[in-house]
Amino acid sequence: MPKCYLLTLCGGSSLDQQSNNVTLFNVVEQVNVPENQEPPPGALLPLEIHAYFQLGPTEMNQRFEVRFVLVASSGLETFSDAFQHRSASPRYRTRTLGLPAPPVVGNYELRLDWRQTGSDDWRREPISWPLIVATTQPRPETVH
Repeated sequence: MPKCYLLTLCGGSSLDQQSNNVTLFNVVEQVNVPENQEPPPGALLPLEIHAYFQLGPTEMNQRFEVRFVLVASSGLETFSDAFQHRSASPRYRTRTLGLPAPPVVGNYELRLDWRQTGSDDWRREPISWPLIVATTQPRPETVH
């Protein structure tokens, strides 16, 4: 089974072509949304989701699907689309653009589900990333 050993949200990233190292910019643990402005259904927040996997020898070159889930403290779950992957090496990293916007403010955990392509059974990884979705008050107009 692929094992996710890193899961994080950030505003952007950069891959160094020489060293193959990744730099994450603006790691995100809180998103502020305007008060009384619920996102439309299916909206995506402009964030990157990074998930890094470790695979066993028999798992390499096997197709698997990944989806991301925002789990609210109330139990409400918001799912991303499923993305198909395959790795020829024992370590594999993904960068997914766009986090599904949660329907309400509150405390969430970003979680990851995966399954073998063709299977109906999703498996939830134990790893999680905390996220607070909070409202902001509009700024008062500046009068000179």
